[in-house]
Amino acid sequence: MKVKDVIEYILEIAPFKDDFGEIPKDDAIVFGDGNTEVQGIGVTWSPTVNVLKKAEKEKLNLIVTHEFLFWGYSETVWFNSGKDIMGKRPNALRHKILTENNMVVYNTHKNWDAAPGWGMCDAFPDLLGFEEEINRGRFIRVHKIEPTSVLHLAEIIKQKMKIPVIRIAGDLQKKVSKIATAVGGLGQIYGIAEEPYKLGAEVLVFGEVVDYAVRYCVENGMAAIETSHVLSENPGVKNLANKLKKQFKETKVVFLDASFPFNHVI
Repeated sequence: MKVKDVIEYILEIAPFKDDFGEIPKDDAIVFGDGNTEVQGIGVTWSPTVNVLKKAEKEKLNLIVTHEFLFWGYSETVWFNSGKDIMGKRPNALRHKILTENNMVVYNTHKNWDAAPGWGMCDAFPDLLGFEEEINRGRFIRVHKIEPTSVLHLAEIIKQKMKIPVIRIAGDLQKKVSKIATAVGGLGQIYGIAEEPYKLGAEVLVFGEVVDYAVRYCVENGMAAIETSHVLSENPGVKNLANKLKKQFKETKVVFLDASFPFNHVI
């Protein structure tokens, strides 16, 4: 079995839809050759140095990643960004592991997010125990639950995700029953709360979120709960790993956890 055979299957179960816009040029093999014979598959949120070291130890030569491989050049006035991509230390470390182990990296994103029933957008509310979907956008999901306070909801989410701390904005005692989820990095979009608000949500549960998006929630009368970018998307990563295991039974497939990166001082 070759790398291109695995990619063909992924695109079959997570197709690009017409309303996704243009397919990004880096939604492709970003390192290595599609004709490479697959010895083992690692499925991960991000191909960090630690993730690639795990893949090396497990003898996995195909990495399927949700996030980008190499840090790029930023054309900005705010800081000096180096144009030598491989001159950036994290990139050089990743490149060394990939080269020494003849690895291939396949990056795929939006189609994985929106894959019906098992992609990131559906897997996140599943993890949180939300069962009654009442509305949806392209990537936003809205579920109905039994009325509870924002604070109690946050405590439940914290337990479900096994996360040490989460951030909450808005009225903590407000009773809510219509919960929107914005998985992963959707909260990095300043105005993302506009759609959940129009879809009737009373609280928006984010993966990762910026200050502006939180304020948009609060000024719309909604509460905001931030969890974690990686932990909110890991359920979708695990789902793909399980699908690949079932499809390619003779091939070793491993979920490679990119891990929650923070410690906290309270």
